[in-house]
Amino acid sequence: MVNLLQAACLPRAPSFSTGCCKLAWMAGVAACLHASPLMAQPRAGYTAIEYARLDNPGATTVIRSMNSANEVAGGFQRDRRRASSALVFFPNNAVEDVVGNQGAGNSVLYGINDQGEVAGAYNTSVAMRPFRAVRRAGLQELALPPGGTGGVAYAINELGEAAGYASGTAGVQAVWWTRQGAVRLLQSAGNQTARALDLNDRGDVVGVSGDAVRTAVVWPQKGGMVSLAPLPGFRHSEAVSISENGTMVGVAIGVGEFLNRARGVLWPAGGGAPQDLGVLPGGVDTRARDVNSRGEVVGTSSSTSGDRAFVWTASTGMLDLNTLVAVPGLVMTDALSINRRGDIVVMGYDGQAGAHPHGETDEHVDHHAARRIFVLRPLQ
Repeated sequence: MVNLLQAACLPRAPSFSTGCCKLAWMAGVAACLHASPLMAQPRAGYTAIEYARLDNPGATTVIRSMNSANEVAGGFQRDRRRASSALVFFPNNAVEDVVGNQGAGNSVLYGINDQGEVAGAYNTSVAMRPFRAVRRAGLQELALPPGGTGGVAYAINELGEAAGYASGTAGVQAVWWTRQGAVRLLQSAGNQTARALDLNDRGDVVGVSGDAVRTAVVWPQKGGMVSLAPLPGFRHSEAVSISENGTMVGVAIGVGEFLNRARGVLWPAGGGAPQDLGVLPGGVDTRARDVNSRGEVVGTSSSTSGDRAFVWTASTGMLDLNTLVAVPGLVMTDALSINRRGDIVVMGYDGQAGAHPHGETDEHVDHHAARRIFVLRPLQ
């Protein structure tokens, strides 16, 4: 039986959210990214469903996306004697190994769509190679551009198109793949490194470009690359997720008074200034992981109690998910994906938030404890 735990949300004032001066985008971007997000309503709370307890402290764990059926894509080293495996996670520690014995080592899933198709990468004797797979029906290694030796597919949309990067003699290039597996280059800025990190069903692609300075970019409908406006005082940025209506989120890395500080950012569909998502009380760093078409953003924020998973909306601001659902003993440190309905994948560990003597926090306890994966479903 699935383990269900419920808790009501206590009213809580949102943390601060700062705006920036309004910046105009190119007219072509506005034409492609014109829809405005629906306003999400404050959540009353969530039901928590346990998916996995990963009893291999120190092993690399990747959890990156979830589809509308609440199937979770990622990768984990289940056996210390073996490489990590590309897995689809289900409730009660059920998993599906997608790659199996193919490849020569580690494999991981990054994207999953509502058809159950997945995208990711696995090791060969030469390099990491991108793939897409129709689960239980075979794996397809994706093509590389001329001179390419490796790559990664980070996302897959409902049309079966994937996006990621290829590397080789031409450097690191942002690419997308057709449903048939043919590779297409995305526009780049000269010889600079570029990676595509997400795409939606209408073909808008987001990612990052640059080496000395990393800049969040969007390729509207797979067209020309457009740089996204940075947060004032923050030098580097990357866009990691784009919703079906074109809202984008990511992270900015600061300089000067914000040196090495990370801040979650939202770029509205159709243009406009980037929005600083703020931090939880006592925190200094945030990272936005995902956004849906309701305008709900999830990610991780530092706080007085350590790293905490958050959900953000324009009406509520940033909320600690640990205050919206109570799972005995669980500390949720990161919210990694949110689907169209508002279901959220979170990662955490067993511990007691704020229960340490002498003002110590539990910020790093999750590095040494078994990680736990839950899906949170909004209470109706």
